[in-house]
Amino acid sequence: MRHLSLVILLIFPLIAYGQDHENKNGKSNPPQDASYSKVTDSYSNAYASAIIGNGFAYGDGVVGDRSMEGRTFEFRFGKEISVPAFLSEKLNLTDEKFRLDVFHFNEGHPDNNHRDGFGAQIVYRKPVNQKLNLEFGLGPYFSMNTTTIKGVEFNDAKLGALLSVATLVDLERFSPGLHMRYALNHVSIPATHSSIALLVGVGKYFDNAPARIPSGAYENPIWLGVTAGISQTNHGGSEGVPGFAAEAKKYYGNHWGASVSGIMEGDDEVRVHRHGVAVQGWFVQPLDKNWAASAGIGPYVATNKRGSGNLQLHSLISFQVERFIDTKWKGFVNFSRVTTFTSKNDRDLFRIGIMRQFDI
Repeated sequence: MRHLSLVILLIFPLIAYGQDHENKNGKSNPPQDASYSKVTDSYSNAYASAIIGNGFAYGDGVVGDRSMEGRTFEFRFGKEISVPAFLSEKLNLTDEKFRLDVFHFNEGHPDNNHRDGFGAQIVYRKPVNQKLNLEFGLGPYFSMNTTTIKGVEFNDAKLGALLSVATLVDLERFSPGLHMRYALNHVSIPATHSSIALLVGVGKYFDNAPARIPSGAYENPIWLGVTAGISQTNHGGSEGVPGFAAEAKKYYGNHWGASVSGIMEGDDEVRVHRHGVAVQGWFVQPLDKNWAASAGIGPYVATNKRGSGNLQLHSLISFQVERFIDTKWKGFVNFSRVTTFTSKNDRDLFRIGIMRQFDI
């Protein structure tokens, strides 16, 4: 999914313009439905960024060209978190901020190593002056690498860490909270190679981002939707094929959701013709009155007609950006990874969908 970063970078100006346009015109028309009513609180500042760049791999298992070939990209979103008052006073944290981010990071395409993954970071932000901020982030990184070892191609899943150092340069004149993000990412994973990359892109702080809470207007609101897109098997010789899904989703509290999906991944006529049912838990972060980003993870029970045909347990990890069309409808872009944990037949699912709320 090399074009995913370009799609996300195109979405960002739309979010920034939409928020700025509403602020200038004094409009406030949040959807007033049961699962997506909006309120604000003192710790509701949200964040999102999309960056692209280049770097290189080094260490164990790296052969040939170490360059990432300019295919490195990262998308992240998160929210500011409060620091206990006694700790803030003790450490003299007057202007510093802390944030919890979730991210998808693609390390590009060095020879024989196509690795990407998902993770979370605690981020520390230090203002330097009115135009410049520094950030330091560290957290776990669950990666999946398509690589060939002794003539056999593997989807190698491992757990490591991502360290990020970033400089944020203010672009407030275009939209409140907008900035250029210049980042250095370093990946460390036990028993395999490391990587380092320089990336640049745009980010945005969303002050007083709306929270997602039940309004009590309906007892059991539920969202139903359909998606269509492309499924790409992470093995050589496989082409992207059409895939479809139907989903039911329900929200709980300020930032949480749960979904059940029926998925038809499609047939690549080589390795995978898979379909099944996934159950996911979601972390949801509203960005403004109409936009939200979310991350989901959960078990996926499926059968592959080009494999054994037996039911097998996999995992499904998803990143999603969504926009409300009106109070009952929303559209979204979704990127998901099917991880089989069998070192083969992992898949990327890139989908576009639409959902409608039903008041049950």
